[in-house]
Amino acid sequence: MKVLSTGMGWIDIQHGGLNRYFADYTNAMKEHGHSELGLIVAPKGVDLPSDRNIQNATHEVEVNHFIPRMRSVQQHAKEAISSFQPDVFNPHFAFYTTMVTRSQIPAHIPIVTHFHGPWAMESRVEEKTNAGAIKETKFWIKKQVEQMTYRRSDSFIVLSEYFRDVLTDTYGVDERKIHIIPGAVDHHRFQPHHNREELRTQLGIFSDQPLLFCIRRLVRRMGIDRLIHAMVDVVQTHPNVQLFIGGDGPMRAEYEELIGHLGLSSNVKLLGRISNEELVQYYQAADLSLVPTLTLEGFGLITVESLACGTPVLGTPYGGTKEILHQISDDLMFKDGTSESISKKIIDVLNKDSYLPSREECREHVLSQYTWGRVAEAVTEVFTEEISKRKGFRR
Repeated sequence: MKVLSTGMGWIDIQHGGLNRYFADYTNAMKEHGHSELGLIVAPKGVDLPSDRNIQNATHEVEVNHFIPRMRSVQQHAKEAISSFQPDVFNPHFAFYTTMVTRSQIPAHIPIVTHFHGPWAMESRVEEKTNAGAIKETKFWIKKQVEQMTYRRSDSFIVLSEYFRDVLTDTYGVDERKIHIIPGAVDHHRFQPHHNREELRTQLGIFSDQPLLFCIRRLVRRMGIDRLIHAMVDVVQTHPNVQLFIGGDGPMRAEYEELIGHLGLSSNVKLLGRISNEELVQYYQAADLSLVPTLTLEGFGLITVESLACGTPVLGTPYGGTKEILHQISDDLMFKDGTSESISKKIIDVLNKDSYLPSREECREHVLSQYTWGRVAEAVTEVFTEEISKRKGFRR
């Protein structure tokens, strides 16, 4: 079938879970036999993969404001509906498709929306202003924008039970319209290194030196500050431990200062933004990956990426992280999101006083549960069902 999908950005330019998912998803759907056309918003003149039918909806002009982006996506979507003639319209980022109304889409074409997260809620959590009235007004406006897209959707695909509940409780979506299809990982890219010790040597890590790795956007809700505080106790017990934190964001300067203030400069390193290749290498080299997210963790793609590389994960017992780790063992979760709970679990694992799956077990779990072939098959079933429901509208 022909699928018109709209995303946010492109993973090689703008890192993030949604962009990673969209890139791998469009490739998986193509390999499953679908004709896929994807629209994204990227800087003018950017190179996109030639083997994929991905178009930059803002390639003609420089757009530094959200309204021109929305209008550009609207125009490209209208043109694609006319020329590409899709069987399904499949938005992945509600905000950019707000102006693509139901009247612009032929009645026989179902709208199946991928819900990757509550944009309004995320913005509220990360909002810097302390003015409650202003913050709540911004939240209300953004939520209304999202709901304009959700109201016209025939059905939804979410990556976890947690996001199903957010969609029903916060946005009032009928649970019967929601399909839970967990995300996946490119297990060919994310796989164990053929010579892990050599890789660790290249990264400056000694054979007896525990390496902890965390990749997150540096915003408050990711719990990075609590992880840094937790490292005070971890270092006292294991003085040679190293924590590498990948990613960038508005909290970076504050976290750099915190690391120095706590005397952790020899043990904790902020890597900044890292390439896709470096990301895989750090997963492969690490003894543990850490996910200290406090809220709104919809799936936990980084958890699956790490497991695919053979590296066990410790995480907070919230959202999608909890759903993934629970399948392996509840011993992989911190008691809660406090620095005390985080440090205790890390120390117990490093002391071998707590369960940890083998690298082989981590990899096998991903291959049995989180492959793109499984996702493409499940999504196709949803599309087929929704196309069937609307076949009476075709003239």
